[in-house]
Amino acid sequence: MQSRKITLALIVNIILLIAGLICITVGCIKLITNEVALATTGLGAGLLFLFSATIERFESLKGMSLEVTTRKLDDKLHEASKAVKELKQLAEISGHTLSLLAARVGRMGGSFTFEESYRLAQQVRDNLTSLECEKTTISHALNPWVNIIIGDLGRKLLDPVTEELNKLDQELRRERDKIPSPIKADDPVYLALTQRLSALYEHRYPGCDVSLLDSDKIMGAIETYISSAPELNAAFKVKHLDNIKQWSSEVDFLLKQNDVKNPSLWIETLQK
Repeated sequence: MQSRKITLALIVNIILLIAGLICITVGCIKLITNEVALATTGLGAGLLFLFSATIERFESLKGMSLEVTTRKLDDKLHEASKAVKELKQLAEISGHTLSLLAARVGRMGGSFTFEESYRLAQQVRDNLTSLECEKTTISHALNPWVNIIIGDLGRKLLDPVTEELNKLDQELRRERDKIPSPIKADDPVYLALTQRLSALYEHRYPGCDVSLLDSDKIMGAIETYISSAPELNAAFKVKHLDNIKQWSSEVDFLLKQNDVKNPSLWIETLQK
């Protein structure tokens, strides 16, 4: 099909060239015979035919009240480059928006599962990478997802600690309730239990609210919260602090790479 177009264009150019030469020849003859009007017409027509036959060699032709502009390949390449740039910008915006929606929509029970949000984050990363977006742009697009799943992990790690502290609070209250009435204000047992309950209450409230923390501060804040918790026995603290340390490398990798090192571990933990 393409070769037929090229052949047809060549034939047209040859015909125009021949016609132009004939008209110029006739124009010259008429000029010799002093037929000025016919000579002018012949020469003018000849020039037009010749220009038409060779116009592909000119980007722009101006003169004799005639302006001809041809399209060059560079123009097409420029348009294509502009379209790719616009597509890239659109992908960056949509990538960030999709990541934001996956991270925030339906947080009250209708949110994406970790596996679903992880799959979407991977697609966003792959699309932006294929469009050769800057690493900072890709990081910006995935930041909402990163922040939310680190927060989700923080709450998961805090759940057993919160449960244990609530349990200890109830045990202390039951002990205090066993003190026979009337309770003396200076009763050492009553005062000791009251002080322990007060210290426990002050630790639990406001507690460790990961939603108020930057993602890179969450793991450190949880570690401090557990290690400084009153009433927790040493074995409980060691067990959960060791778990925090194991997760710290995963979180550091996520913060640096905007990706999880061990997807199956995250899926298992966040979808329990």
